[in-house]
Amino acid sequence: MPIRIALLGAATLTFAATAWIVSTRGGHLPSPVSTPASDRAVQGCCAYYPYEGSLTFLRIQTASPYGGYGRYGGWAHDYPDADVNMSTILRELTLIRTRELAMGGNVLTFDDPRLMQFPVAYVSEPDEWRVTESEAEGLRAYLLKGGVVMFDDFFDFEMANLVAQMSRVLPELHFILLDGTEPIWDSFYRLEPLTMYLEGPRKYGTPEFWGLFEDNDKSKRLLAIANAGADIGDLWEWAAEGWYPVDPTSEAFRIGVNYFIYAVTH
Repeated sequence: MPIRIALLGAATLTFAATAWIVSTRGGHLPSPVSTPASDRAVQGCCAYYPYEGSLTFLRIQTASPYGGYGRYGGWAHDYPDADVNMSTILRELTLIRTRELAMGGNVLTFDDPRLMQFPVAYVSEPDEWRVTESEAEGLRAYLLKGGVVMFDDFFDFEMANLVAQMSRVLPELHFILLDGTEPIWDSFYRLEPLTMYLEGPRKYGTPEFWGLFEDNDKSKRLLAIANAGADIGDLWEWAAEGWYPVDPTSEAFRIGVNYFIYAVTH
């Protein structure tokens, strides 16, 4: 409990101010802050910020059957604005230390050894994902050593591909439909996943949330969570522009905060 209290500390703002928080950090695309030369190294198409102890948003660059690892594959949708805005919310509403970075965070593949420096990994559009042998090995090691991966931005009927790819990573585990009793829904905010309403291009309504747990046991650690029928990253991306109503936008940030808090405390 003391760890949780310390992390929750500064959460005194309401999410009615979500757009204001984001906009005061530069709006949809923040102006780059003073960035050391070493932080401007480029890894492939995207910025890479060397590890320095703070929590950095990590997006996974995945291969698809359509365009390989290209910059404009589904993995890059909502990048970098969703990453920037979610990092800003974490910095403003919790005591998690995140850096104010022009690109929000880093982009790596699952077989990059630097993956182990980041407790949470975000994957966009896993319906296009085709895991390679080296990525399956890297992701398995990452999850078993304490990492958490969130899969987002796909229709519920596209869950089949995610199940197929993860069966190559952790064949002994299967996805379990979450019902709201799991600790992740109470790690910072008390959330009700069975009644929440989200808007976005992937679905309007209540998504399904699926999880992979150690030993297929919901009383043990959650390794991966899938937002089936939701595009939470899109709500993060457009928070300052008002493309979506305040309530679902706020809910999307609450979900993100809970995911990160759970990952760094379990």
